[in-house]
Amino acid sequence: MANLIFAKEEKSHTQSKKNIQKILIVDDDQAIHDITNIALESMNFSDFELEVLTAYSSSEAKKLLSEHDDIALALIDVVMETPEAGLELVDYIRKELQNDFIRLIIRTGQANDFPPMHVIQHYDINDFKEKTELTRERLYTTIRTSIRQYGQLVELQNKYEETYRQMTTDSLTLLPNRIKLIEDFSKQSHQTLILIDIIGFSHINETNGYDVGDYVLKELGAFLSSKYSDIYKVYHLNNDIFALVTTKEHLDSLQQNVEKIKNDISKFSIVTENFNIHIETTIGVAYQTEDDVLKKAELALKEARNLGRNQIKFYSSDLKVIQQINDTNYWAPIIKHALDHNNIIAYAQPIFNLNDQSIDKYELLVRIKNNEEVYSPSKFIKAARYSGQLYSIFKFMFDQGCKHAAKTGKNFSINISDCEIQHEGLIEFIQRTIDYHAVDPKLLSLEVLESHAITQSDDTKNLILTLHKLGLELVVDDFGVQCSNFAQTEFLPITTLKIDGSFIENIHESENSKIIVKTIQTFAKEKGLKLIAEFVCNQESYDEIRKLGIEYAQGYYLAKPVPLDDLNI
Repeated sequence: MANLIFAKEEKSHTQSKKNIQKILIVDDDQAIHDITNIALESMNFSDFELEVLTAYSSSEAKKLLSEHDDIALALIDVVMETPEAGLELVDYIRKELQNDFIRLIIRTGQANDFPPMHVIQHYDINDFKEKTELTRERLYTTIRTSIRQYGQLVELQNKYEETYRQMTTDSLTLLPNRIKLIEDFSKQSHQTLILIDIIGFSHINETNGYDVGDYVLKELGAFLSSKYSDIYKVYHLNNDIFALVTTKEHLDSLQQNVEKIKNDISKFSIVTENFNIHIETTIGVAYQTEDDVLKKAELALKEARNLGRNQIKFYSSDLKVIQQINDTNYWAPIIKHALDHNNIIAYAQPIFNLNDQSIDKYELLVRIKNNEEVYSPSKFIKAARYSGQLYSIFKFMFDQGCKHAAKTGKNFSINISDCEIQHEGLIEFIQRTIDYHAVDPKLLSLEVLESHAITQSDDTKNLILTLHKLGLELVVDDFGVQCSNFAQTEFLPITTLKIDGSFIENIHESENSKIIVKTIQTFAKEKGLKLIAEFVCNQESYDEIRKLGIEYAQGYYLAKPVPLDDLNI
């Protein structure tokens, strides 16, 4: 005998731990309910119990369906309060409730009025039965089959939901991730996105271990959720970047709100047994329109990073980083064409020994020829860096330096940035080129241009030491701009410092520039380093550096760059 549970009128809020499966019987004939219940009482379902829900009209059925979203099977009569009430109920379940799980079986006593083929073709049902053919045995089979199908569909849905949850949730912070952010923005518009980047997070990992780094991320994620979830959706996009998205279409005083968020985070202390830190952040903000808001916010964040630490930047069409992207898009194909068609030109500018006015060496400066016009690196060098073509330019310039040093016996200096220094094949290329031209490496200098302090990386320091062992002279270019420059002379085999031109070109007008140059000159003298002043553009700046006792200089006042092949030496 089956254990039957007949539903009470009130909604059930909890489900028994037993495997209870709900079926709904919809028929306006009391006799059909009685006969069905008698048949069910005589059935034995070993792996589940039935809970029977009863409705005498489609309207009653709709009410029960609104109260129970886990009905496995519905046996539905067609003719009830209207001639097609049952079929309309099927449409309601499938289309309005969008319930594809419940198994729907039509039972009718007027089969001639509703041909099975027509009903099956036009209504999303699982079976069609005449009331007279649904015997006890067939009812038993129908119930077991329907409940098994329902269970399989629910299991598949649960697996899908779990997979979806894993795909859209950061496993560490349990916050929605980048995939979820993109999905949410595809469904809504006119929201504000705030990207929050932890300053120095990689340093936290390196000095304290990844466990501490993970702890920092979890703590900050929990802080953001508890502090701002009433106004913002909180996401953890990747590594050290979190995102806040407004839940309102418009947010009043956005700039003040972002400033407050930044200040709140800076006051939040993260403490472990051996670790205590206040988080510093860089923030990029964008407002969603029809364009990609995430891309805009990332551009604003990149601009904020370029401005320095603890910066906030709101997206606008005049961001410098956007201008750089546009410049890169313009110059990248021109640079490639120049590399492919020998339109990269090496120019040479002499560096003078001011004591005897002799030429100490020549610095090689790259130019690009395009449409019969020659362009200086100020136009394209950043584009070359961002497009990944700077190393190709360096190889051309170094080859030219080796070629002419071997030919003339003169000293040549070639610019190299941290970008090229980090290139995997650099050492092999330099050694191969030196050997090919049979040049004395002592005639070659590398002027290190840096976007970041080169001493921050052990790999970079080791590589520079290797370059020194090859016999190359190492020069620090743009000296005085990076605050770490002085330390670099302690750890690297530097022989020459080149004072950044911004301090030289206006030294006759700026007392601050004079002080900085005096400091560098004193430092270089104490360390026994050669000092070069660049950007000597007029008589006044020339006189000033002479007064300071600087012995080497270059600039347009002394000599302009000329094509290397035209150099008369």
